[in-house]
Amino acid sequence: MKNIIFILLILFVPVGCELSNNKPDNLINKKQMENIIFDILVLNSINTNSLMSKVELISDEFIFERYSVDSIQFYESELYYSKRPRDHFEIYSNVKKRILKQMDSISIN
Repeated sequence: MKNIIFILLILFVPVGCELSNNKPDNLINKKQMENIIFDILVLNSINTNSLMSKVELISDEFIFERYSVDSIQFYESELYYSKRPRDHFEIYSNVKKRILKQMDSISIN
């Protein structure tokens, strides 16, 4: 029984890894991903701190339209980059730098 499980693992693990690492046909480049993520975070911050009703809040779809992408394309690209730690770290590090820069530009000392 243990041998059968071991053989199945050897057969399916490489296939699963191979399938999951495929680059999506409509992959969003890293710079555009950075821009989209930055805008989504800013938008979410505005919506969280807003006094408007839930109906009036702007959704992420507005951001996707702005960059001519759809939610599926964004999430497939996010999944792709999340499996590449260096790329993923680079994107989010740049987003963090931009957020800190924005915060510094509006902070009152």
